[in-house]
Amino acid sequence: MKSHRILSCALLGSLAVTAAFADKEVKYDHYLGSKWDTVSMGVYTAEYAPVLRIKSGDIVKIDTSSSSAGVGVRGDIQKYYKDNNLPTDTQLARDSMEINAKTTPHPTGLRGALLTGPIYVEGAEPGDSLEVRVHDVRFRAAYGVNSTNPGSGHPLADLVPRPWRQKFDLDLGRSVALFKFGQIELPLAPFFGQMGVAPPEKAGALGASPPTPLHGGNFDLQELSRGGTLFLPVNVNGAYFYTGNGHALQGNGEITNPSLEVSLTGYLQFIVHKKKSLPIPHMETPTHYVIIGIHDSLDEAMRSATLQCVEFLQKREGMDFYDAYALTSVTTDFTVARALLPAQMVYASIPKHIFKAKTAYWYQGPVPPKF
Repeated sequence: MKSHRILSCALLGSLAVTAAFADKEVKYDHYLGSKWDTVSMGVYTAEYAPVLRIKSGDIVKIDTSSSSAGVGVRGDIQKYYKDNNLPTDTQLARDSMEINAKTTPHPTGLRGALLTGPIYVEGAEPGDSLEVRVHDVRFRAAYGVNSTNPGSGHPLADLVPRPWRQKFDLDLGRSVALFKFGQIELPLAPFFGQMGVAPPEKAGALGASPPTPLHGGNFDLQELSRGGTLFLPVNVNGAYFYTGNGHALQGNGEITNPSLEVSLTGYLQFIVHKKKSLPIPHMETPTHYVIIGIHDSLDEAMRSATLQCVEFLQKREGMDFYDAYALTSVTTDFTVARALLPAQMVYASIPKHIFKAKTAYWYQGPVPPKF
């Protein structure tokens, strides 16, 4: 490990957590907490010693901590908790304070969302792909925080004169976020904004900011909630998987930069596919194949996603270019998933119901709502 209306909000949170966690827990093979010596301060790299070693097929229960719990806050973290009316007597708060006090940044100064990991997956080698199945996502606390800052890269950066932060209480028993003291209720759809692996050794370390085709990373894609699957390229022996940046819900584009940031627990299964290299990560849900395009230019990101859709259909259905291009046009939805620079992202959703030949999918349960 490396060194480095209105009830008390607290009462509402306590009751909500109890209700939300009453359902049956997914069986898992390993547990990985979010502690000062099991996290990376926003860096994907194979330079850190693995904090957990697993076999292909294993399910891992993984805790994550986020900026909503004060991780990465500059200055007095106790003041942050007091100013935002957050409880300090929880395991999450204690872990977050210790992470802030003890976890050191990467020597290069790279920073980003706090990540739990790396996880070493035995048998994973360069040229393989790593399948990550999201069996469940749960909340570690009944609150989240949305914020923004002047000039932070979102579309209205020039109109934001000062840092701004708003706490949302979560009613986990009813699975909603309460906006403006409950005047608006938003269905919860939790997912990890960051899921990725170490880049190739020659690339060194990558900060947990923009996603890349090399390693995945900051997808901020709600399709990766419960029942979603992510396929990543393997660049180094063991893959070195990281995750973090929990979101309670999010509209695609995430225009304020942070979304509704929360600390989550995920139940993730890892499967190695030998000698199945990937040019770029892709996803799958119970209802769609999800293809992404990443580029600093939104036009080029759209082009990349379109080309990959056409190639996917050619390979899956044995179509020629023109048939695959036409089918993409009449069936596939394209959405801006990331409107920030660098690395804008477009994703394409190909509906599975259009295919006569159905393929079995590992998840058959309920999925969170989409925004």
